[in-house]
Amino acid sequence: MSRNWRPAAVATAALLGLLIPTGTARAEDDAGKRVHARVVGTLEGESAAPAVNRHGEVAFTTKQGDQMVWNATTGERRALQKVPDAAPSDLTDDGRVVGAHHTDGLILWAADGSVTRIGIPPGQVAVLYGSPRIGEDGTVLLTAYHLVHPDPRRPQPVYMSYRWTSGGGFQLLGAAGEGTTAMAVNDAGLIVGSSRNTAAAWHRDGGVETYAPTPGHTSRTWARGVSDRDVLVGGQQRPGSDGRATPTRWDGPAEPRELTDLGFGGEATGVNSRGWITGTVHTSATDYRTVPVVWDPHGGPHRLDELLDVPDGGTLADVEAINDRDQLLVRMYTADWKPLDLVVQLH
Repeated sequence: MSRNWRPAAVATAALLGLLIPTGTARAEDDAGKRVHARVVGTLEGESAAPAVNRHGEVAFTTKQGDQMVWNATTGERRALQKVPDAAPSDLTDDGRVVGAHHTDGLILWAADGSVTRIGIPPGQVAVLYGSPRIGEDGTVLLTAYHLVHPDPRRPQPVYMSYRWTSGGGFQLLGAAGEGTTAMAVNDAGLIVGSSRNTAAAWHRDGGVETYAPTPGHTSRTWARGVSDRDVLVGGQQRPGSDGRATPTRWDGPAEPRELTDLGFGGEATGVNSRGWITGTVHTSATDYRTVPVVWDPHGGPHRLDELLDVPDGGTLADVEAINDRDQLLVRMYTADWKPLDLVVQLH
């Protein structure tokens, strides 16, 4: 299951006007098969973590500040032990949840909902909200920060990436000034991101690998997601690209492959073990807005707004996560900008 950074079930969606399609939208993939997408559940107005486990469960915070887990298929909710002002950010297949709190730092909820306050890495002042990610092996990736004061009126945060394990505690992934940004962790504890403007992976044994760009001059590369087969996805940027990236997949450190987009650039953000990749692409050379897409296992891109029946005025903002059952967590906004989180089944 790919866990990547960045941070009311069916009846409610029906009231908002066909947010859950009764049929299934389709598109052809490049192998001649049909790609189907179907909304199986909708969470309205809550603050959902950008992760979905293999059971279709999503961790979220209610409007009242309670932490819960929602099952998109059954609509059931289970409560976690409340930690005021904490925000869940990821969960495992067996129901463990990870998150952050402004003073308690890293927070872990067990499958039974009980809570453990892990704390803040030494030398830091806080854990960045939305940053903790957890693999099935218990490895947690997080970003913490301290403040510097070049201007006393406006202290600046310095962000640093860490691995946390129950046996090893907090382990710094890169020293300050190295430009290390860790973004995702797979179920075996492999962490990916970028170091010194190059896509990189950090192994549990402490080894670090960098990932090559495709041929040609590249100003920087980065990884945003990783599958349990150690496939990395992200992007690369070339000089003169006006800030636009090329969505990229790596099957190994020396095996980059540019993904087909709509001709105007984009970025891959998540990948599962079955070969589905999520991300965003630009739709024109002059418009910087993007649309969420999925690449099928054959490499064909599919716009999500063409796979799903989006109500008038609604906007699909992003694919937040993908699990190994080909389910997506999709963030959407209604015409009056109410947030909705959709669990979508691909097949």
